[in-house]
Amino acid sequence: MDDMASRIATLRSILPDLESALTSFAHSSSKFHVVRTVNPTNTQPKTLYILDSSFNPPSIAHLSLVQSALKSHGRSEHNPYRLLLLFSTQNADKAPSPASFVQRIALMTIFAEDFSQTLKKSSAGTDLADLSIDIGLTKEPYYSDKSIAIRDTTPPFYSSNPIHVHLTGYDTLIRFCNPKYYPKYDPPLSALKPFFDAGHKLRVTQRPSDPSDKSSNEFGTVEEQQKYVNDLRDGAREKDGFKSQWGNNIDMVEANEGVGISSTRVRNAAKEGKWDVVEGLCTKGVAAWLKDQTLYSGDASGKKLSS
Repeated sequence: MDDMASRIATLRSILPDLESALTSFAHSSSKFHVVRTVNPTNTQPKTLYILDSSFNPPSIAHLSLVQSALKSHGRSEHNPYRLLLLFSTQNADKAPSPASFVQRIALMTIFAEDFSQTLKKSSAGTDLADLSIDIGLTKEPYYSDKSIAIRDTTPPFYSSNPIHVHLTGYDTLIRFCNPKYYPKYDPPLSALKPFFDAGHKLRVTQRPSDPSDKSSNEFGTVEEQQKYVNDLRDGAREKDGFKSQWGNNIDMVEANEGVGISSTRVRNAAKEGKWDVVEGLCTKGVAAWLKDQTLYSGDASGKKLSS
């Protein structure tokens, strides 16, 4: 049995364990739980990079966000590092699907394995080669509350109390700073105070317009995106409760190749059985798992992953 076939067989065999972990978390009072760790070590991080996504499915766009952060991290982001792939069972913009998501965890796991293998080859001899990658679940829909849930988990999973660096796209930044999501606070964006006061950060990748992706046009030019961040730093949203100094904890970075690839594009290719296209849009393990499980064969929306 070759390496990929062995990995797929192993992942199939642990699906019941993933289902059990998911069910246990859903019925617990916990708001954050690490289900699995790829390349486990005892390293307690000073910097926790968090890739928070629906992973429906993970693509090379997700890979690019992580690679960029580890390659050119900010000055306040100190070694040792650790990576958390985080999936929220609640979504601020969508109805929850409680009978769900074991396949998301499987996809996160094989994506983490792919990335870990890449690091061992590309970063041999450095600390990054031994990076631990955690697969985590949260019940919180908002970034600020997710970071609190991670910090307050008992017993603490990250006892070193690291800074959190959320790896996001520009579209997520807009939602993060949208007052409509914080109606219980007055002013609404004062809800972000615990996040920024703890020293946590957003690493925001620009969303350049792509002629083949109409949805990318709604975010404006990269210059307009940078202006949005500059305006935050200049106090443009202080009336909504966003303090100008918080803008210093938002790093805007240029998009690398692959960032614009949408999960919708991957799902459509999988539904049509265009596996050569899927293999160009995802890591090898993710592509192999999608083909093995035929996750989008009947519904390119990804609903099969939520039922």
